[in-house]
Amino acid sequence: MAKYYVKSGSLELIYSTRLSAFDAARMVLWECNENDQLDEFFYVDERGFRNYVSADPNTKVFDTERILRLEGWA
Repeated sequence: MAKYYVKSGSLELIYSTRLSAFDAARMVLWECNENDQLDEFFYVDERGFRNYVSADPNTKVFDTERILRLEGWA
């Protein structure tokens, strides 16, 4: 089971799952509340929280707009 650190803007969550990194980002979206501000991308990494500055080639980066559409938010 993987432990993913998922970050987008102010939303940060550690998520343990058998799902892929992309599906983990989709599930974490549902933990968002009205005070969270999402970034342009979701950053998913198994080594800690990443953002546009700290992401490296091993960090999975997913377009927030795509995740919002797939989850029916847009």
